[in-house]
Amino acid sequence: MIKSNSNNDRLFLSRLSEAYKCRSGDNVILECYVRHQRIKSIAWYAKGELVDKRGVRVWHRYEPRTGQCILYLRSVFKCDEGSYCCEATSIDNVVETLEIKLMIDNRDKSWTKVPVLYMAG
Repeated sequence: MIKSNSNNDRLFLSRLSEAYKCRSGDNVILECYVRHQRIKSIAWYAKGELVDKRGVRVWHRYEPRTGQCILYLRSVFKCDEGSYCCEATSIDNVVETLEIKLMIDNRDKSWTKVPVLYMAG
């Protein structure tokens, strides 16, 4: 595995902020862009674990035409707090990662959302 160091070789066109703060129950979308002409694969990691493209509460999408990489987290909980990474691998096997720390703030209970499920019928 080769790590990218120079700005001209960078795979990511946009950067994630270092930290993102949200509340329990919030839906979170993390987004970044890559140089799509050079990308072989995109992977997202949630607290060190590979995220499935078709997950139930956490999933990701990559749009090869535009280079858009999105990680979706539905109704986050305190247990979702931690590091999330987008890893891009280029066609010449250069690997670059972006990392963001997700923080859940539950101090003000008056605005904490509680997910409610409705049954059909």
